[in-house]
Amino acid sequence: MSLLKRLFLIAVVFVGVCISVAVGFWFGFREALPLGVKIDRLPQGAIAVHQLKALRAGNTQNLATALEFNVDEGLVWGYDVFNHPLRGLLGPLWGLNLPDYEKYATRLADYRKQHPSPMPTEPLEHKPLDSPEDEAQFEALMRYGTQLHHFKLQAMIERYATKQ
Repeated sequence: MSLLKRLFLIAVVFVGVCISVAVGFWFGFREALPLGVKIDRLPQGAIAVHQLKALRAGNTQNLATALEFNVDEGLVWGYDVFNHPLRGLLGPLWGLNLPDYEKYATRLADYRKQHPSPMPTEPLEHKPLDSPEDEAQFEALMRYGTQLHHFKLQAMIERYATKQ
């Protein structure tokens, strides 16, 4: 095979790889995020139906608990987004205006600062597992997850709550 044919083959393979990467990037990142958010709306809608029925029956506690959980999760997941090493690429990639999201974080942090989370700060009771080693490992994992959740929640309140 001559040198010219080898170079041509390398160039064709290189261009093919570049096109594949670009298409994969576009459909894997740019299109997957909105689709993931859209598909999550179905179970959220089903939960909303249950909460609306309870609300109409006069039971507001379930809805209040769910909304308090959403405040906590907004702050905890916001921590992950705002501290992600690729944060600078997320806005342009997904077409998001990240300063607007920081305003959301401020609103959530202000609320949470004034109204402490009613969610448990201790790990939930452990589930009995097959062996004591499994139980100990599960307890340690739950304790770590609870501590990490609380750390992120407090870090977001400290960072975004309006200083007074």
